[in-house]
Parts: sequence; C-alpha cells; structure tokens
Amino acid sequence: MRCHLLGLPHTETTSGYPTCAYTGKLIRFGKMMQPLGYEVILYAGEENEAECFEHVPLITRAERVRWFGEHDQNGLWGNITWNPADECWQLMNARAVHEIRKRISSPRDLLLLGMGSSHQPVANALPALTACEPFVGYEGISSRFRAFESHFWRAHVYGRNRLGDGNWYDATIPNYFDPDEFFQVESPGDYLLFVGRVTVRKNPHVAADIARALGMRLVVAGPGVTSVEPGRIVADHCVLEGDVEYVGPVGVVERAELMANAAALIAPTQFLEPFGGVAVEAMLSGTPVVASDWGAFTETVRPGVSGYRFSTLAEGVEATRQALTLDRDLVASYAAERYTLEQVGPQFDRWFRQLDGLWDGGWGVLPDASAALRPTIQA
Repeated sequence: MRCHLLGLPHTETTSGYPTCAYTGKLIRFGKMMQPLGYEVILYAGEENEAECFEHVPLITRAERVRWFGEHDQNGLWGNITWNPADECWQLMNARAVHEIRKRISSPRDLLLLGMGSSHQPVANALPALTACEPFVGYEGISSRFRAFESHFWRAHVYGRNRLGDGNWYDATIPNYFDPDEFFQVESPGDYLLFVGRVTVRKNPHVAADIARALGMRLVVAGPGVTSVEPGRIVADHCVLEGDVEYVGPVGVVERAELMANAAALIAPTQFLEPFGGVAVEAMLSGTPVVASDWGAFTETVRPGVSGYRFSTLAEGVEATRQALTLDRDLVASYAAERYTLEQVGPQFDRWFRQLDGLWDGGWGVLPDASAALRPTIQA
C-alpha cells in the first residue's frame, strides 16, 4: 500500500529539529511502516534523513528561512503559522498536489495529512484518495478519519469540536519511538531531570521545588530560558531556584545520555499533554517518570511500574522518593512493550487496512466508497 505523507514548512526531516514532535514522527514513520509492506513517500523540505520509499522536496531551505527565519539552537522559530491561507502553506500544499498526482499508484493510496486543517487543501484537491490524519495531537481536525495520540486527547478534541457521537473509523494510536536512540546504564546519576520547553505551563519551577525538598540537583534541558546564574534559572513567567543546572536544548545523543543517567524525570506540566513524549523517552532509558495526574500521562505513566503521578507538591515529593526505588529494567520493558516502532506499527497497519476496506464496501458504507471518503467535518 502506498502512503503519501505530508511534511511541514518550518522544519526539515532531520535530527536538527528535536523540539518538534511532529517532525520526529515524520522521520520515524517510514522506518516503522516500510517493513510492513508500505511504500512511504515523504513530501517535505529539501533536507531529509528519514527512511522512505521516496523523498520529494517541496520547498527549499531558502524559502523556509525567508518565511520563518533561521532555526536557532534555542529551538525557536520566527513566525510559525498553521493557517492554510498563508503563503508557506499555499505554496507547499499546491506543490504537494502536483507531485502526488504524478505518484498515485491507485485510488486506494493513503493520503496522510501530517498537520490536520493546514493540509486540508491537499485533500480537497485529491478527493478520490483516502485522506486521513494519523497524528492528531492538535485540536483543528479536518478530515473524516483520524488517529489520536491518546484516548484522553480523542475525548478532548471531540468535546472541543462539539462532536457528540463517535466515528467508527477513528482510532487511538500512541506516539512511537525508535529504541535505537535510547540506552540504559547500570549506575544512573543522582540528579532529577526536566526536559521540555521551559515555560510556566510546563511547570519547571515545580520540578525545582521537588528537587530542593529532596536535597537533589535538577538538570533542566530545553528552550525558553532567558537568563541563568548560580542557583537560579529564569524563563517565561517562572523562576527555578536551588541546586539547578541548565544545559540548554539538546539533540538526540545528548538527550539519551541525560535520560539514561537521570535518577528520575519530572514532568509536572499543567498543559493537558496530548501525549507527552518525553515521559516515554525517559522510560525507554529505564528512567522512572513522576508526572502530573492529567492529560495522556494517565495512560502512559503506570503508578508503581513506570513511575508515579501527583496532584499536589507534597505528593510530588513523595512520588519522586518512591520512583527512585523502582526497577529500571521493568520501567524500560514497560515502555518497549507499548511505544516502540515494532509495537505501534501493527496498530497503524490495522487502521490502514480498515480504511482500505472502505473500497470494498466497508462496514456501513455505500458501495460508492469514493463518495464516502470525502471529508465531512470542518473544524
């Protein structure tokens, strides 16, 4: 089965964009699905490291820089936009339609919209193909068929879009990770770790409070910090104080080393995480996770097995103390059995086969499947 996978205008499918979760998904998707018999054609920027059947450049690096500025080492861009009417999306989508038309092998090809409504013009221009959204961790859904990153996020998006009834062909498929990017160590360090954008919604200052209460050092990795001085890190509307160390944004190798050697990862975000991939990345390193008790963490962090969840600062301190006693081999096995390419690929395969069955009539679909496949929801 051939999959036409659409990329993003503000990144390249390379390891140089570790702060963009969607770019990471694009990079890993072909490696996950091609062994299962899928031809993944990736339509993205001109630089590419992803394994795929074919990489089709849609925009040049010069165009990307003109639209968004140089990608700096702090993980920030200029004017990122998700509006399909903006120049970057209009140009990229138009070129995608042109290139996809040349590569359609069958009307049963899958059109994978990597960013929902921003890619919807491509689906509108190619109504005969099965258009779907495989990575829904956003609210602006636009196609009829969606795979959500977590059960929590599916319920949240249904509510935000006032969808009172379920859609039979919707799926919940978790984010997926390459186990080759992570490793375990026999003797981890004695520090706690925060990885993510250093902003008040992610509550890094709560992680610092937990570390201070336990007399432990907190290492902070991620973009968003405005100033650093001994014992003090200042970021977006929050200040981290105590034995805190800022290492800046980290790439794939540095992230793996930090996670493998951490005593525990603290993820105290108040943002309702659609998935919260840093938790699973830590678990794959054998590092237990202490997370807030909402969002997708309620599905990924299993108390007493892969970590603990908390709702007050006092609970966070005690949860961290308990997490330090967990079996790190069990933590890593828990994640590997659920969130690796090998485990998640068959879930996408099952969903794609369900969608392909629409061309044979499907369940509850008229024989004229091409009409049934047209998007019916605008969000």
